[in-house]
Amino acid sequence: MVVIYLTFIALGLPDTILGVAWPSMRSSLFLPLEAAGIITMLTTICTAFSSFASGLLLHKLGTGKVVFISTLLSASALFGYSLSPSFWWLLLCTLPLGVGAGAIDTGINNFVALKYSPRHMNWLHSFWGIGAFLGPSIITLYVADSGNWRGGYQVIAAIVFVIAAIIGISISLSLWRSKSIKEENTALQNKAVQKKSGLNLIRQQDVFLSIIAFPIYIAVEMGVGVWLASYLIEGRGLDKLNVGLIISLFYISIMIGRLIAGIFANNISIQKLMNMGLCLMFIGSWMLIIQQNSLLVPSIILLGIGCAPIFPSMIHNTPKLFGEINSQEITGYQVGGSYLSGVLILPVMGLLSSKVSLEVIPITICLFVVLLAFIVNLINRHRSQK
Repeated sequence: MVVIYLTFIALGLPDTILGVAWPSMRSSLFLPLEAAGIITMLTTICTAFSSFASGLLLHKLGTGKVVFISTLLSASALFGYSLSPSFWWLLLCTLPLGVGAGAIDTGINNFVALKYSPRHMNWLHSFWGIGAFLGPSIITLYVADSGNWRGGYQVIAAIVFVIAAIIGISISLSLWRSKSIKEENTALQNKAVQKKSGLNLIRQQDVFLSIIAFPIYIAVEMGVGVWLASYLIEGRGLDKLNVGLIISLFYISIMIGRLIAGIFANNISIQKLMNMGLCLMFIGSWMLIIQQNSLLVPSIILLGIGCAPIFPSMIHNTPKLFGEINSQEITGYQVGGSYLSGVLILPVMGLLSSKVSLEVIPITICLFVVLLAFIVNLINRHRSQK
């Protein structure tokens, strides 16, 4: 479990550093501001592709080997960034970074869903938050001191290399050992679970709905992270520093919420935990719509704590709902779908807020919460009837 937590720190480290490093990066490489958008989009596409394709790879190689190779890819890509002489070099390094992240995300999530309790799944995603916090902090130290973004990337790459080495040692100690194929087949026969793949899986209504639920959730989380600041600054006229603190409070609330959810997750059902989170998300998103600045901080805290158990709980519920033998592939589709939210849903939110009104942002977030609650409960209602 310690190795798994470290792996998710490694996953979180590079996720939030580009924005902090970009002003120094583009200055030293003579790049336009908008070039970061191309890197971000390419990373998202590569991560989504890797997630979609990782089910078959995980089945053939096993989780430990896939995670080890993917962590090495991520570390190598980060080190490659630090040596980058041009924009094309950055794009080249973005390919293994995205591919590695998608395979790690899918492999670890499915492994924990199969072998560990809901408590560990929630705590696992808290450790991603630790990495997401440490990454920008390391970059900031180097950039603030000397503008040396390359040194920051090298330190982060070194940390990820060390974590990859620990994963390699854990493989040699057989800590990732799974059941044999014979044992899995026997378990399948006993449970009467049918192995399916590709379109045969996606065509099942509940599987398709479960995949759709992930980009909808991410639209809420990333909608706050990407667009809420614009709404608060330009729509409500708030100070930039205060808005920055409010957005940080949202992510801190998610991390703390997952720690709290992990404490109680083994004592209540996953469905009850998700419904509690969805209720808090709805109250928080509804309070955002109300034009009262005094409600802003409470609404962000409620929204963050409400978001906390949703993604881990949906992942952990996948083997239970659809069978362990199908869970790796379905988890890959779910994680891949969540990444696609950044290139499909969020740009539309931005376009609507630009063409219609900034008030579209909190309203859309609230509507996505309602839609997510409807889908999650519809799936569970269908599965409970079978």
